[in-house]
Amino acid sequence: MICALGAFDGFHVGHQSLLDKARERGEKQGSSWGVVTFENHPRALFSKNFCTLFTSEERGMIASYLGVPSIVRLPFDRMLADMEPDGFADLLELKCRVTGLVIGANFRFGKARTGTPAILSEICARKGWSLDVLPPRMIDGEIVSSTAVREFILRGKVERAASFLGYPFIISGKVIKGDGRGTALGFPTANLAVNSKKIYPARGSYAAFSYIDGRWFSVALNIGFNPTFDLARRLRCEAHVIGFSGDLYGRNMYTFVFAKNRDEIKFDSENTLTRQLGEDVRTISDTAKHYISDNKKVFERIKAIL
Repeated sequence: MICALGAFDGFHVGHQSLLDKARERGEKQGSSWGVVTFENHPRALFSKNFCTLFTSEERGMIASYLGVPSIVRLPFDRMLADMEPDGFADLLELKCRVTGLVIGANFRFGKARTGTPAILSEICARKGWSLDVLPPRMIDGEIVSSTAVREFILRGKVERAASFLGYPFIISGKVIKGDGRGTALGFPTANLAVNSKKIYPARGSYAAFSYIDGRWFSVALNIGFNPTFDLARRLRCEAHVIGFSGDLYGRNMYTFVFAKNRDEIKFDSENTLTRQLGEDVRTISDTAKHYISDNKKVFERIKAIL
């Protein structure tokens, strides 16, 4: 098996280059290929406050979207973190029938990150494995990395994040009961449960899509603390599904966030808020029409795996 090896928090376009190379190498060798990654992000072991770009379920969906045939997930614990490079390679050999590895040039492994591509090259030569080491991908002079994508999301730059990811940023969650205020204002919302270990965009109003009951819907997505009413003591993720009239409670909902609409605002009255929500819906509906027509292939591929 040709193994693309990495943490893969996001499967951004740099990671996708590794997948393409693993696929190509597998075809040349007449071998299967897949991904070897970690069940939990390595940084989470050393920082309790570390948040990933995507949940495990979201990463699985993205892997399906990208056509990854198999994934081997290793639990990243203290034992794995303290392994010497040779021990880590032996573990890979035990977990899957390795015939070759594909890594990025900045990939490090083993105790204290002492395993470099040069060391891995020596190990692969001893074991008879092929090794492909790919340089970083660049977009507009900037290295594509999960760290860069994370920073874009935290700053609300979801369009820039999408250019690095190769697809819109994903927020999923179980629809839970809210306070019903959106319905009272004429804009009912599906309240998505917030995952404390996942990154969310900067507070504000966003344009998104969701695939519900065999149809794509535009979504006005609000992320924040409801400052107009001073109600929320924790982050809320509220999706007004434009044109949908049905019950979503208890269902797992995926939203694909493609543009920021505006920052979070504290309004001086409910009337002012209601007028702004109406404007948000009109703006997002118009933006969505253009976006989906320009990205039909992406949405067809997403629909096929949902």
